[in-house]
Amino acid sequence: MTININVREDKYIIGSLLTLLVILVSMILGGTTGQIVFSFGTIAFFGLYVLIGTQSSAKQHSLKPFVSLVAGLVAILGIGFALLWYFHLQNPGYSDPAYWLGFPRATAVVVYVLWMPPALYLMFAYPYLFETYIWNEKKAQTFREMNAKPTAEVVDGGDSESEN
Repeated sequence: MTININVREDKYIIGSLLTLLVILVSMILGGTTGQIVFSFGTIAFFGLYVLIGTQSSAKQHSLKPFVSLVAGLVAILGIGFALLWYFHLQNPGYSDPAYWLGFPRATAVVVYVLWMPPALYLMFAYPYLFETYIWNEKKAQTFREMNAKPTAEVVDGGDSESEN
């Protein structure tokens, strides 16, 4: 079996695999440093995952809006994890936790910084990117034409065996 790797075209996949390897090593090593590396490795993996999913659109248009999207996502998640680690290192035993908006501070950071802002950011960014960079009227028209033509399976009721 031969593995054909084109570094230029597979750079995000290679980057994702290397990031997952770093995450795995950080999990094995453990400790505070390992946990911090794991956190930021996860952020890098999310960013690479988005770029893998947008490769075909980026080839047709430009990579710039998707890199900007990922940079914003990485910034939000980076700030969230940095806050989480800052508060954790201030009180690692979680004795007498401070409460924010009804949650212990670390939980509030997870809910109000790591979950909601990235979800809202992507929810509002997608419609903008869809119309300009993802939707392709020519491909949609080809799909409509394909959908309008009945196939043999539809014409003969799904029976692939023809009677002679």
